[in-house]
Amino acid sequence: MKQQNDDLLCRFETHLAEHRFFKSRQKILIACSGGPDSVALFHLLQALAPQYGWKIGLIHFNHQLRPRAAKSDESFVRRLAARSQVFFYRGTGNVKREARRTQTSIEECARKMRYDFFFHTAKTKKIPALALAHTQDDQAETVLMRMIQGTGLRGLQGIRAKYPRGRVTLVRPLLVFTKKELRAYLAEQKIPYRSDKSNDSSRFVRNRIRLELIPKLQRDFNPRVVEALSRLPAIVAGESALIAELEEQAWKKAFKKHRATRVELYRSVFLKFPTALQFRIVEKALKKLDPLSGLSFEAWERLRRGLVRSRYRCSLPKDIDLALTPKNITLYKK
Repeated sequence: MKQQNDDLLCRFETHLAEHRFFKSRQKILIACSGGPDSVALFHLLQALAPQYGWKIGLIHFNHQLRPRAAKSDESFVRRLAARSQVFFYRGTGNVKREARRTQTSIEECARKMRYDFFFHTAKTKKIPALALAHTQDDQAETVLMRMIQGTGLRGLQGIRAKYPRGRVTLVRPLLVFTKKELRAYLAEQKIPYRSDKSNDSSRFVRNRIRLELIPKLQRDFNPRVVEALSRLPAIVAGESALIAELEEQAWKKAFKKHRATRVELYRSVFLKFPTALQFRIVEKALKKLDPLSGLSFEAWERLRRGLVRSRYRCSLPKDIDLALTPKNITLYKK
């Protein structure tokens, strides 16, 4: 067992070097819930920190969804930071109340509040790297969930291993490791962690995929389905990079004008492009008007059918309208 876990640390170090996730002597903020995956990530990075001169710390967000257990989780992470003599930041927020206010799901709201706090803290404290403990299992669940919901190539890219956001880069160094491997490492090292009972609830879609659907797929179709699903993002990433390059070229040709609340495209140029590029050009225009906007498949299908008319107008998400004239395609904020 010890040999296996020595190998795990060695594989982890090799993986970090191959992908250049972190620089020498840099500060790294590790998001830690107290659960096995994030605790394993902390101990793996801590084991390598002296060698690379990293200054690591922990950050924890209390969602107030399980009052008593959430306080215990926070205390656990605080004690872990104190014992390890690393810096610690904590945040809290009433997710249920905010979800009601914004009319979003508990899962979506919790994720947004958590990430907003993580990025804000890293930016304020001038910490360039934010490490999260998503695993190969999480990647497989994400890909499967998006396939069930209906997605395109972007959705199939799954969880990204590295994501820059301003001066902070989000890094997920455990995407090639399974939860089983990490738990074995913790057991051999006799490292304690917290268990979140909400992970066993069938209330959330992701939990049902993890607890019911994936085990069925492993049992009845492919025992290595997690590995197979987690490979898809890497395969799709290369193809998406090529399409992104084509998109940029097409955008430069179709783009006419951009003001604060208006984007104009050359209609004749736009209509010459394949449908897939047209979709991406419209999405790019929408993002320029509102970064939170987007185009669903259904909305695109309605819009695409209207493009054959000489004049056409339709409403899109985030109070954006599209107007089609013989010469131009104009998107503007109402």
